[in-house]
Amino acid sequence: MYRHPRFLGLGCAATLALVGCAMNGSTTPTTGSTMPAQAGATHLIHYMPTRNAAPTVSSHSAAYSGLLFSYYGGPVLLKPKVYVIFWGYKTYGDPDKVAPLLKAYIKVIGGSPHNNIYTQYYDIVSSQKNYITNPKGQQGGVWFDDKNPVPTSPNDAQVAQESLNGVAKFGYDVNASYVVATPHGHNTQGFGTGFCAYHSNVQDGANTVSYTNLPYMPDAGIACGSNDISPPKDESGTDEGVTIVAGHEYGESITDPVPNTGWYSFEAGEIGDACAWFNVQNISFGKKSYSTQPMYSNASESCVQTYK
Repeated sequence: MYRHPRFLGLGCAATLALVGCAMNGSTTPTTGSTMPAQAGATHLIHYMPTRNAAPTVSSHSAAYSGLLFSYYGGPVLLKPKVYVIFWGYKTYGDPDKVAPLLKAYIKVIGGSPHNNIYTQYYDIVSSQKNYITNPKGQQGGVWFDDKNPVPTSPNDAQVAQESLNGVAKFGYDVNASYVVATPHGHNTQGFGTGFCAYHSNVQDGANTVSYTNLPYMPDAGIACGSNDISPPKDESGTDEGVTIVAGHEYGESITDPVPNTGWYSFEAGEIGDACAWFNVQNISFGKKSYSTQPMYSNASESCVQTYK
């Protein structure tokens, strides 16, 4: 289990220095915002901004050059792994073929120079630094769940429960991110206007589960990455946001799985926020390329696409 359970009760006061805080999850988030899931919630939701809400290139460089993220004593995912739950994809449809793209992408990210960015970050337990690793084969499992109906607009409690259904299916992995991919036309309220995706954590008995709400990116169009740049040759421009957003959330889940307790900046948010929608490129992962945003490197104090 996670070794720092004392951080699970963080509330609104912990986020006031960032961008302001709402008392319930229905409020539209602002750039890099972290909010309680609902009144009285014991976990925070950390949102990825839309393209319109992200800093411009000029203001980005001025705001974040030389920034250093701080470690706040919480867990990280030391041996990262991803379990993907395609919730209702067969029932409600996948017209843009998001599922095969996401599966192929997650299959090859392990061991890549891009995911090596996270190896500079660590947790500290009993005064011992433990660095994040970048093993190959980080795709832990894929599940097409068409048994549990998907609400038209699933709320956070329903997404969190589906992540726990994934834990029941795959088993609990302390180093895992459980990604709930919702299908076409069944996205959480605020998707595409207030945010593109988010991650948070939920308790499963004594275990803390890191989960991501990954809506159907093509439904948001350009706001969440469609046709952001010229796509890789074997990918449509409509689907570009799938890998951009999934990579953003995975990197933040690795370095800050319990929001605001791992690697965090009260100026910029998490390490993906400082680089959101900035200098997106088609990056090689083995034999294929995928549209990818950079992530923040403390080592170079800048946004980078790779790290050695």
